[in-house]
Amino acid sequence: MSAMYFTLTAKGGNTFHQSGESLRFSDRIVNIGETPDCDIRYEGGEVQSEYYASILRNDDGESWRIVKRSSNVQIHLEGRGDIGYAHQLKDGDIIQFDAQPMSLTFRTHKEKSGNARRMLWQIGIAGLIIAATVFGLTLIDRNEKKIAPEEVEPLEESIYMVKVDSVQWVKVVNGLEEFLSTKVPTDAPIGTAFHTTDGRIVTARHCVEYWIGESLDLTTNVDDLDKDDIVYWAIETETYNQTYSPDSSMCMRVYFTLYDFMGNKTGYSFVSTNERVHMNTEKDGVYLLADFSNNYYWRSIRSYFMDRQMELGDILWIDSIPEIGKVQIASEKDVEQIQNGTALVICGYPMTDKGSKSIMFTEGTLRRSASEETTMLSFEGNINHGFSGGPVLMKSNDGIVAIGVVSRVDSVSSGLYKSAVPTVEIGRNTNMR
Repeated sequence: MSAMYFTLTAKGGNTFHQSGESLRFSDRIVNIGETPDCDIRYEGGEVQSEYYASILRNDDGESWRIVKRSSNVQIHLEGRGDIGYAHQLKDGDIIQFDAQPMSLTFRTHKEKSGNARRMLWQIGIAGLIIAATVFGLTLIDRNEKKIAPEEVEPLEESIYMVKVDSVQWVKVVNGLEEFLSTKVPTDAPIGTAFHTTDGRIVTARHCVEYWIGESLDLTTNVDDLDKDDIVYWAIETETYNQTYSPDSSMCMRVYFTLYDFMGNKTGYSFVSTNERVHMNTEKDGVYLLADFSNNYYWRSIRSYFMDRQMELGDILWIDSIPEIGKVQIASEKDVEQIQNGTALVICGYPMTDKGSKSIMFTEGTLRRSASEETTMLSFEGNINHGFSGGPVLMKSNDGIVAIGVVSRVDSVSSGLYKSAVPTVEIGRNTNMR
């Protein structure tokens, strides 16, 4: 049996690619990105500011199509004209981007089974090397400041369960609101929030605006979506806001409530558009949802759509809480102590097999440090759905401090690493929507 793959060969060259350079791809989706210098680049390792286009494998497994991702760049197939929003690719097509010196030649190939077996062996060996490396990391660089259970138990009364009560879809024209629809969702995730010693409540943004974490197929046909679906509302909202005048806009207003560790409703209920509720949308990914006839926009924090830094937008905090919580936010001095191997405790409300929720404290280990202000924390730990929004705790000279807010599991590493937004993000660029 033979497997299909394709190559992209550079023609003309630029800062990152020499003319004649060829790269092989067999992924379902291959993204072509833009650096700050506006050079064409294939996705891989380097931070990219925007995607120009994606090449996607068709359902037949043997052909591909190119889909436009940016409204700012025109894409052409030499001899075949502008692709519009999407176009089927043919062997030998030359992909050109407006105002770029480099073009890409698309070629399809068929791999023989012997080569496929050899590749599997190579992948297997590489996997063993990675596993050995990860195992080795667990034996070195470990910070021995472990946290005892009795040190975190007093914090449980300041760690809450977050539940979305309803979502309103609203249009605002010249200051007047028109309610388009209201929904009491049954599919909203239940997450975690925590109350800090400086009078804030903190959680992950996707626990409230839960659609921004959806794993949406970039080729979704919007016309086929249920018009009562939250994702449909989100697409229509972003499209409206991207294309209409400043005096007219749409928003999705979320009402949510916090519950204590006994499962009782607290006195904390909020609405996402309240002036006390802050979030940072500066690092969101806003990209084109393209099909063959329509132009839609979608806003997301899922890192594989853009670069990893988008996850820094996955944080929400609420100011001016009259009561004081018990979770202390890490200071700059604490952050300087963070290193690979630092012992952690992660707190959250995981969903049990029986569907009930109760607070849990689980041990973890930091695996990549937050040496830069805009770097996600990556850690190991036995967590699952429900921990999102919970505090990632470490032991410092001043006691137990929260260095991060649980964001997501890194699907690329099969769940080995989990991501947390550093708590230094709290207070930056407030109320950016």
